[in-house]
Amino acid sequence: MIRSRRSTPMHVTCKRLLSAVVVSLAGTLAIAAEADWRLVEAYLELDEAWHERDREINTADVSADEKERRRTEERGEHPDIVLAVGGARATIESDGKRAVEAAQFLMEHTLGLSPTADSDIEFGTAALAERVGPDWSVIEHFTNPNRGFLARLFSGNPSGTEALAAARAIVDLGGSHDRTLDAAEFLVARGAAIRGGSPKNVLAGIRTLESHVPDYDDWPRMLMHLGRARGDSEEIDEFLASKTTAGNEALVRATARYYAASRLARAINAAPDEERDALRERALDLASGLSNGVEDEEFVAKVRDAEGKSTSQTLADAERGILATLRYATVGGTVSDFAGVRLNGIEETLADYGGQVVLVDFWATWCGPCIAGLPKLRDLVADLPTERFEILSISIDQELESVIDFQEDEPMPWAQWHIGVGSELAETWQVNAIPAYVLIDGRGRILAKGNILSDEFLARLRQAVADATQEDPTGSAEDPTVEA
Repeated sequence: MIRSRRSTPMHVTCKRLLSAVVVSLAGTLAIAAEADWRLVEAYLELDEAWHERDREINTADVSADEKERRRTEERGEHPDIVLAVGGARATIESDGKRAVEAAQFLMEHTLGLSPTADSDIEFGTAALAERVGPDWSVIEHFTNPNRGFLARLFSGNPSGTEALAAARAIVDLGGSHDRTLDAAEFLVARGAAIRGGSPKNVLAGIRTLESHVPDYDDWPRMLMHLGRARGDSEEIDEFLASKTTAGNEALVRATARYYAASRLARAINAAPDEERDALRERALDLASGLSNGVEDEEFVAKVRDAEGKSTSQTLADAERGILATLRYATVGGTVSDFAGVRLNGIEETLADYGGQVVLVDFWATWCGPCIAGLPKLRDLVADLPTERFEILSISIDQELESVIDFQEDEPMPWAQWHIGVGSELAETWQVNAIPAYVLIDGRGRILAKGNILSDEFLARLRQAVADATQEDPTGSAEDPTVEA
């Protein structure tokens, strides 16, 4: 007897079909997410290869013209990041398994390369905050990386981006987390300094302290971090301005005026020529008299003495320092006739370089980027006329012997000073990071400042030397006009 086949109920058939569709769709989405991530991986590989080739060219023992040819013909332009940014955003939006890495990519790699870098970094930060959550232990692990071998072994390396994300997640709770104050201070102090950070983190911390920490009493320290935060931010400038007004404590007002003027000093260096005088005037107004009534109060920022030890300064000291910076150490100003000591112990001043274009190079033997820039400095010395151009490298190494020993293997055939740590000269020039390059023309005018020898900076330097040669085709030197 043949039995009839039992028919499958319609709802079971639909369920099976739906499951198959879901599986197929999930597979399709997984393939798409993997394709998005491959865009990021491809960019990272190209980026690494580009930088490797760039390092090879910079260290090659060839002429400056040959290096430029190789950069143009062999290295080429830096890889475009736009497709990788799109891939990273799509990976996050699909919540793929690479979402955390994609968020970190947006935070760490887009600055200065993506046309939408600010929004990319904030998008990545928000995505990572959602995945990390308001977990104080992430921040604690990052700020205490030496908790012991076993702790590091089982918890992995601390991540700055994850710490920033955890702090943002905490302050986003509106004051309900028991580590709100700590997370807010972390964001103000380190939110822009960590790779992947931004001024948005600093502002999130400041707003949290203002709104959710009643009677907060450590404003001078927070204003110091706020004033030092990298990156332009009108909101940071506005907050500092709000603290300079009546109604705030005298010490808070004075500190806010100092750092508002300090940020303007940085703005002067980057501003178009036609805007510098107005910015300098605003900065001088803020700095002049900022210590009135609190002259002998301790300033929040420490300085280093000749032995490298941290020491205090008064607000009157701080006022004198920032005024000197604004008058003599910002682009568009005229340098004072500063003095120094050569490696052989002979004292000299800037006036001894009468009529020459001078590239001042603050550096140290322990500074990797400083050493990486030496081939470019050697190229300049080889290419430019010695009667019109001089490099003055100023070492901030603690020990003179370190500099002398270093140059046995790394020749630096140009003028050398050693000022050590805690130098008033470095303080006046706001040498907060090295290398620090200052371009000065034959009349003592400051033409440019920066921390890298970019193509734009080098072009400005070569043009200054060419202009000096045209002004005095005989090559005779004339005394620079410097302010005492």
